[in-house]
Amino acid sequence: MMLRSPQLRRQATRSFVCWKCIAKSRPVGTFQGKSQRSVVTELSRRHFSGGKTSLQEVHSNIEAAPEPPPLPPINSTLRDRLREWEKEYAATYVMTPLPKESNVRRGAVLNNTTRPQPGSFQIEGEEDEDDDFNLAAPIFDRDELVDVGNRRTFLLPGDLVELLAAGSRQQELAIFVRHIDIQSQFYTMSGRWVHRSDKHPLFYVPNFVEGHEVEAIKEFLPQQAVPMELEDRLHSFEIVPPRNVGSPLTLKMTEFWAASDAAYQKNASRFDNVHRIVAHPTRFTYATLEEIAQRALAGFVPKTKDGKFSPEVLYALHRSMLRDDIGFRAQLGKTMRAGGEYEINSIGEVNSINQVTKFVRSYREELVTNPEILRSHPLTRFAIYARELIAASRQTRQYTPYGVIGPYSGTEQGDTHYRYGQPYRPIPSGMMPFLRFLESWACLESFGRYSSLNGIGSTILRAIGTYDDVPLDKKTAFTALQELGAIAPWENRAAYELRLPLTGRRLAPGLFTGKFKDNGEADQLDYGRRDDILKDLRKDWGDVTVYCIDDPTAQELDDGVSVECTENLEEFWVHIHTADPSSHLTSDGLGSLRAELLTENIYLEDRTVTMLNSDFFTTEHSLAPGRPCLTFSARMNLNGEVLESTITPGIIRNVVNMSYEVLKEFTSGMQLSKSISYVVGPDEAKIEPTRPMIGLDQLTEIHKKEIGILDKIQHGRWKYLGDRGGAFQRPPKSSVSVSFAGAPWKKSPQGDSLHYYGDPTIRLSFDETYDPKDLGLVACFMLVAAEVAGRFCSARGIPIPYRVTPFDPERDPADFFRKVYLPARDENGEVPLEIQMEYTRQIPAVQPSTTPGRHVALGMDLVARCTSPLRRFSDLITHWQIGATLLEEHRLGRSLVGNTSEDFLPFSKARIDALLPRIALREKLIAQGSAHASRSWAIMFLVRAWHFKQAKLPPLRFSIRSVNPEARQCGGVIESLLVGAQMLIPDGMDPEELKLEDLFEVEIRELDVWGLKIIVDLVRRIDP
Repeated sequence: MMLRSPQLRRQATRSFVCWKCIAKSRPVGTFQGKSQRSVVTELSRRHFSGGKTSLQEVHSNIEAAPEPPPLPPINSTLRDRLREWEKEYAATYVMTPLPKESNVRRGAVLNNTTRPQPGSFQIEGEEDEDDDFNLAAPIFDRDELVDVGNRRTFLLPGDLVELLAAGSRQQELAIFVRHIDIQSQFYTMSGRWVHRSDKHPLFYVPNFVEGHEVEAIKEFLPQQAVPMELEDRLHSFEIVPPRNVGSPLTLKMTEFWAASDAAYQKNASRFDNVHRIVAHPTRFTYATLEEIAQRALAGFVPKTKDGKFSPEVLYALHRSMLRDDIGFRAQLGKTMRAGGEYEINSIGEVNSINQVTKFVRSYREELVTNPEILRSHPLTRFAIYARELIAASRQTRQYTPYGVIGPYSGTEQGDTHYRYGQPYRPIPSGMMPFLRFLESWACLESFGRYSSLNGIGSTILRAIGTYDDVPLDKKTAFTALQELGAIAPWENRAAYELRLPLTGRRLAPGLFTGKFKDNGEADQLDYGRRDDILKDLRKDWGDVTVYCIDDPTAQELDDGVSVECTENLEEFWVHIHTADPSSHLTSDGLGSLRAELLTENIYLEDRTVTMLNSDFFTTEHSLAPGRPCLTFSARMNLNGEVLESTITPGIIRNVVNMSYEVLKEFTSGMQLSKSISYVVGPDEAKIEPTRPMIGLDQLTEIHKKEIGILDKIQHGRWKYLGDRGGAFQRPPKSSVSVSFAGAPWKKSPQGDSLHYYGDPTIRLSFDETYDPKDLGLVACFMLVAAEVAGRFCSARGIPIPYRVTPFDPERDPADFFRKVYLPARDENGEVPLEIQMEYTRQIPAVQPSTTPGRHVALGMDLVARCTSPLRRFSDLITHWQIGATLLEEHRLGRSLVGNTSEDFLPFSKARIDALLPRIALREKLIAQGSAHASRSWAIMFLVRAWHFKQAKLPPLRFSIRSVNPEARQCGGVIESLLVGAQMLIPDGMDPEELKLEDLFEVEIRELDVWGLKIIVDLVRRIDP
């Protein structure tokens, strides 16, 4: 059944919850341990020190804090847990939730006065399940899951972690005890306990103690999840565990801490100068803790017998690095426990920031002691010049408090296209360090929220003197950079977050995300082009029609699909043809290195960065007639089962390019969906298709027959996966497109203050009709190809990046599936949402692995991404491995099924294992950055439509998806635009009166492009 507007927008707020939120949904209940009440205590401050630290010394630094209120009695049924979750978590469309104890702005500086800090802790980074296709649930056995050892992305009892106190740099070691619902329970070095929602620590030691060693402490700890207000706090035991229960654990932790201190003291000069040792002069670089230790400490600090640095030494290094405000930043990308990396700022940036810091501190001193000489101070000269530039900007662009300046209101036109800016005045060399500091602070976020360097940035803004009535924070600094002509008025932070080359003044061109071991080597590499190594193996597909289904403006075509009949009328060969760049590209050239470092193509609304040179894939390897391909073939029946499979190099001849809209119109028999759009800016330049596209009226009878067969198979396939437990959701959403009248992106000059005599067109749109059960023909057959690739490589012992569900001995999703999930299905195969949520919590997060195994969330035995080698490095690795295997089989004249050798492969298992953590991290960061960019453009659209009246908006109807009584805010969706927002609960309204799906007319209160926020006020309730 199709949904039509406004039912579409109503449906968006009722039936869909994103799988990330489901996985983190919060059941809340009372706990019953030996203690019936807890004492919240203040975390002790710790520093590096020499000598041995005793447990008594640890306890002596602990101060008691007031006792919390009694725990509220809460019914902990699944349905009530769902309600509690809905109260806390924002909807799919709502951005970063507010802190629990105060309305701290996104990116705001935090300290002990910004929000209360009694014993409050945070383990940096949140854990999400893998995004692969947003599907879930199979029939399987627990033993089929993969044991990934210490590369796991979850904690097991006995693991040691570092906890960080929110609002300070205090640290506490803790041993993970167990999972209770979605909370993690820890026993700390100071003899206390803490509960946290599952989040990744920045440092962890697997198997620090044996799992059985924590068994005895469990009976003295809470037996159920604690209420939200008691999370993240250290709690003392009212009934202290016997010494033989807790003391062995605290003693091991204090000994570990003391050994780490001792390692630091013995080689303090190396630890303190590690940044100078490993940093690149001009570029951001990335390395794991082990790689940094090898570079900085080898030959100075002894290793263990196995040739590695001890965990104590690594922890000393970790603490030393993170004491540095600007030198290092741990990547909060959900993979720190599996070999995650640290971002290393360049020496040039650190020196520049230190220079500005000295200027500002001297300015502060002279402001008090010698105000008469301030006129000649470098900061004063910068401030005077900055005020002149800002005054000129405000002649034609209005200042706003929304993190973006207003659209151009003048009549002057420059000599170049407005996108590139017109030089207004040169930026003196003396100003450049201050601009670079503001860029490091507001755009790159090179130092954290607790750093004293935030005050340096505020002082610079205060000296300028044009922002007296607004907070002197990062958002204001970002706006100032726009008014100074240092960045474009439509710039957003996503490109900086992703460290895209040629962005701003800090990010160098070329290989900008390399490891320090690569520095200087890239310039010596050839791109790596080669003749077709599979030319003698290629099959000519002749007249077989290959359907390439994609957007008409797509630049790279990775995949297409064809179908052939067999002697059995209900069985067909489905061929997924993919681009084959690996046969023409070496795995050790510059092209490979660039692809490795970028990880995948990055698509932002105003800019695309490709991992391979665009001319390499657009003119040679994007699918088109006469181009090479690698074909993944599956013999399938109409039930969607894969009966047989093979992989064949080939050349395609007969290509039909089709849009998703034409495919949908043909398969559904319905007219094209009407797109609802709202536009700000001038008329958009017409975008021409990148290739000839077929229309509905041009489909031949053969086309219709073949597409009909593929459509039947895809429906059977989705049902097949559904019958194995698949619970598929594809919620509707709006999209944002941006047009600069055809002007491509290019780097703007950095030596001038620029004026921009125009603005891009921004279009916010979504389809009027929507079918929630349409999971997609293309997505279906991409999964089929992933299974074919997995089968091929697994049978031959070929290491590739499989996507697997790791084995977690603490969770048994198979048991839950059999006993709860299956019996709960209704006659339509639907499962109640709360049971879906609970089942999803039982499934460990998917991660890449060279060991093949089941992907529980997809219901598939094997999954190996392979259909996007032009835009995903992991797919390209798979292609290189498969190509080498096909060549070896051709040379030997036999199959390699059962093979155990790696000699003929371009990538060994060890090398891929070393690559996988960074691949996983980059994939998550790119997905996050792309989402932030879309959100930013949507809010810029609202600033121009609402504040500057460039477009008439519809009445804003807000549907509640979550309620946060503590912050007095509701998360939800503005139905008429399909964008997420937060609604303030008016004074006098009881939050308990608000229910999920309640509808309100609202009006915009605040927009924040930098912080990605839309805040609305309630106008009136809308009756159902």
